[in-house]
Formats: sequence, C-alpha cells, structure tokens
Amino acid sequence: MKTNYKKYLAEGTLIIFSVLFALFINKLFDDYQTNQKKVAALESIEQELLRNQSILKNWKEKHIAIRDRISSILEGESDSLKMELLKFNYLNLGILTDNESLIDAILIDTAWESARSTGIVSEFDFETTQKLTLVYSMQDVLTDRTIAKILDYYFDTNSHDMENLERILVQFQLRFWELTGQEELMMTVYQDALEQLEE
Repeated sequence: MKTNYKKYLAEGTLIIFSVLFALFINKLFDDYQTNQKKVAALESIEQELLRNQSILKNWKEKHIAIRDRISSILEGESDSLKMELLKFNYLNLGILTDNESLIDAILIDTAWESARSTGIVSEFDFETTQKLTLVYSMQDVLTDRTIAKILDYYFDTNSHDMENLERILVQFQLRFWELTGQEELMMTVYQDALEQLEE
C-alpha cells in the first residue's frame, strides 16, 4: 500500500511538474511573440516619425517663405507682389505660395494607430507612450485645426474681396505665424520622441 502511495505521489508530482513546465514554456513563447510585436511596432513608429519630420521640415521652410511674403507686402517692402495680387478679382494664393501647393504631402499616423488598435501600446514604457501621445496629438492639432483654419479662411468668399486686401493679408499673416510656430514646436517634439525611441 505504501509503495502504491509513493508511486501515485511520484506520478502526480511528475504530472504537475509537466503541466507547470508546459505553462512556463507557453508563457516564454507568448512573451517572446509580444516582445517581437513591440519591437516591430516601435520600429514602424520610428520610421513614421522620421518621415513626418522630413515632411514637416519642408512644410516649415515653405510656410515661413509664405509668411515672409505676406509680411513684406503688409510692410510695404514688396509692392510688386501686391500689384500682382491686385491684377486678379480674387485672392490668388499661388502668388503668395510661389505657385506651389500649400501642403504637398501629409503627416501620417498609421503605425501609431496600428499599435493602439492591436493593444501593443500597453507594452511600451510610460515615458515612451507619453511622448508618442504628445507627438500625435500635436500633429492632429497642426493638420486638423491650424491648416484647416487657413484653408477654411481661404475658401471663405469674404477672403476674396480685393478691396479689403490688407485686412485679408493680416488674417493670413496671423494664421501663418501660428502655423510656423506650431511647426517649430513640432520639430522639437519629434526630436524628443525619436531620442526616447533610441534609448
């Protein structure tokens, strides 16, 4: 009887050990897969931020040039530009943009949204999540509000009343000052986030 008891105890212990070992192996494998997804997500986000940073740098240069053209007209330093504007019965934005589009590429958030929708963001450390949330929130403000306000103002019929050109240009100047200020801040925020991802 004692022999059977020892035998059952040994077999029971072996079964428990086997189950626990299998669970341990599964946990290791799950952790490995989660870590691989986390690394892939962070690499994708880093590439996305680098791309967006490059786009923003180009935007900033163009928008500063537009802002400066508007300022030079308002300050009376560029009468030729003002005369060119007055040739039209509407505000020809092409004159202010040097016949380039206001926005020639878009800032994307695909990698960030993918990481959020799959839940892998929960694996990021707090500071990384905080910096990335700030980057993408500011990016949304820049594109969905500030640029949208400029376009809304341009498509408002009152913005094409050439008798009030100076007032219209002041409004554009204010909007472009806000835009270029936000773009400057975004460059800093991008850099901070990229440095955090490199740690």
